[in-house]
Amino acid sequence: MKITSTKSLFLMFLLIGMIVVMAACGGNDDTNAEANNDPADNENEEVNNTDDNNNEDDAENNANAASDGEEVEIRVAWWGGQERHDMTIEAIELFEAEYPHISVEPEYTSWDGYWERLSTQAAGNNLPDVINMDNSRLMEYSSRDLLVDLQPLIDSGAINMDDVDDVYQELNVADDGFVRAISLGANALGIITNDDVLAEHGIDLQPGYTYEEMIDAMLEIQDNTDEDFFGFDFANAEFEMFFVYARQHGEAVFNEAGDGLGFEEGTLVSFFEMVQSMVNDNAAATHDIMMDYIDGGNSMIGEGSAAMGMTASNQIIGAQQSTDMQLGLTVMPALEGGIDGNWIRPSMSFSISSHSEQQEAAATFIDFFTNSLEANEILQADRGVPVSSEVRNHLSGMVDGAVAETFDYLELVSDYTSPADPLSPPGEAEVRGSFQRMIETLKYDQATPEEATQQFIQEAQAVLE
Repeated sequence: MKITSTKSLFLMFLLIGMIVVMAACGGNDDTNAEANNDPADNENEEVNNTDDNNNEDDAENNANAASDGEEVEIRVAWWGGQERHDMTIEAIELFEAEYPHISVEPEYTSWDGYWERLSTQAAGNNLPDVINMDNSRLMEYSSRDLLVDLQPLIDSGAINMDDVDDVYQELNVADDGFVRAISLGANALGIITNDDVLAEHGIDLQPGYTYEEMIDAMLEIQDNTDEDFFGFDFANAEFEMFFVYARQHGEAVFNEAGDGLGFEEGTLVSFFEMVQSMVNDNAAATHDIMMDYIDGGNSMIGEGSAAMGMTASNQIIGAQQSTDMQLGLTVMPALEGGIDGNWIRPSMSFSISSHSEQQEAAATFIDFFTNSLEANEILQADRGVPVSSEVRNHLSGMVDGAVAETFDYLELVSDYTSPADPLSPPGEAEVRGSFQRMIETLKYDQATPEEATQQFIQEAQAVLE
């Protein structure tokens, strides 16, 4: 539209002049905002994130914003495969419909990529508001003051834990009551089985079976099949397997103080001997075959080229969806003369990062995932058996197949557990990396179990001390 009149031109220039004056007057506010976002200031906030008064003020401001219905956006990060991503996105859409003033920006990737990205975001003071957290990383992030204490948000009712038994949360709570995270579900380590393959060869290993009986079963199938069969699938989870093995000896991977190892040297030597001999005797897949399956997103168990393998109990859901063969769960092998080594644990948890400026909205999101019946119908216990008794009871009559298997397994494994160890200390990722390197050298016969044990202990102690 053309402005043709002199009066109109005059009004237009007058308006422009007023805008320029207003912008000049507001310049100091923009400068102050930039100063408040100085990286040095943010770094100090991360290191000194124990200022309770500031945290309480932030929480109160966030609470007021959420209660006033002010539009906010939160970032939520998790790891997983496509099935989990799809279900989580659907649950998020349900959340946004129920809380239209809160929009969610999802950030998701695979397990390995997840921790790399989170580490980069932590270094840049840019962590998402809600972080999917694993037990193995919880102490690392908590010790760096990257997580918010969730107890005030529980006390305020923002996160309702009335239907959650303490057993599902005890690993997430520090001795001083600091709540690092809210468990999204419970699981336990176990053995995933291809029931079709086992039945075809007349193998029936009942709970209480030993490592020796498991190995013998794999060799029996190997001797009686003409098809490619690799036996047992360690699934790159030898470190988790050793956690159970050490506990079966009455020991632990880490000591209680978290500044050293908690097992006898001979315990690790015998475990390394078992792993090496299983591979050499064709009772377990070689390292390169195992990694080829993992990197290709394929499953030995699902295709029947392995009959048993390491797993976390909730992982059977995704595994069963990828095969027409019948899969199952059973307890970890028993140690002859040992004790029960398993434990029920949070499968994964949600934490709120100390970088979040929308803690109340983040808490509302966690509460929704914990207590919404409709959301958990969508999520189908993919992250573990729900910790809310109301949700668990609601789903128990609706689930079947692999999901029902996870519910039944927690009932079964509860008879084969002992009290959980303390959370792994900071440095767990480096210790795990050293352990996996030793496993690889053993599988390629590049070291003896004694040499690998000595090397691992030396490297692990250097990290922990």
